[in-house]
Formats: sequence, structure tokens, C-alpha cells
Amino acid sequence: MKNIILITMFLTFLFSACTQIPPIDLGGGYKIDYDGNGYSILIDNNNNNIIVVSPHITNFKFDSTFIVVEQKPYDLIMKDAYLNPEMNLKKFLKIFEKSTLRYYWIINKKEKSEYSFDTLTQFARYSNVYGPFKEEDYFKKRKELGVPDKLDLKMD
Repeated sequence: MKNIILITMFLTFLFSACTQIPPIDLGGGYKIDYDGNGYSILIDNNNNNIIVVSPHITNFKFDSTFIVVEQKPYDLIMKDAYLNPEMNLKKFLKIFEKSTLRYYWIINKKEKSEYSFDTLTQFARYSNVYGPFKEEDYFKKRKELGVPDKLDLKMD
């Protein structure tokens, strides 16, 4: 019986390691990577693998200068659900899928990334990372920064 458990654990580890999704290189030291739940994150390799945009990225485009990202902010959508003792995985997923909340981000890879800590929001900030924005503010910032139209986040 003990051998069966060990073999099952080994096979589970082996198959899960084989299905790992490789990161997507966005240039300039940035990449899209996936955590164990399939949620994507944007990482800045230049700053010790700092997470710039957290899960869940629903769409992104990039060129040699900019990365634009559409995010469905998992923690924000699920913040109230965490406190519900009757919540199960099926209900969690249903709430998340139904949510229409989206945030938008712009990363300028050509600008120097300088770190600061926002004491008001208690979040780390980088000088070349703009967001999170609601859709209207995102379009204003795109225009201000000169993000090319080819980096449109509409689904292809």
C-alpha cells in the first residue's frame, strides 16, 4: 500500500511538471508567467522578479517600447467571498467568471524603472508602470504616452 501511494505521488509530480506553461518573453526584462492555478502575472526580471501586474491577466500586447495589459483583478473581485464560510470552489469560480471588473496597465520598457512606496495605498510603485486604470482613464493615458494603435487590447 505504501508503494502505491509513493508511485501515485511520483506520477502526479511527473505529469504536473510536464504540463508547465513556459513564460512568454515580452522584451526589456518583462515576461508573462503562470502560477499553479493558471493565472498569469507580469514580472519584471530587471528588479529581482518583481510582480508588476498580479493575477489574472486576460489580454496583453507589446512592442519594443510598451506593454499594455488588461487585468481581471482576482483578489479584488473575491475579497468579500473569502469571508463567506459557505463558499466553495464552484461558487468562487462562478463569482469570478461573472465579474466584469477590468483594470488596464501600461508599462513603458524604455523608461528607467524607479521604485517608490506609496504610503497612502501601501503599494510599491514603479515610475514606468502606469495603472491600474478603469477603461476611460486608460485611453487617456494611452494617448498621453503615445501608445501605438496596433497595441489595441480588443480580442483578435
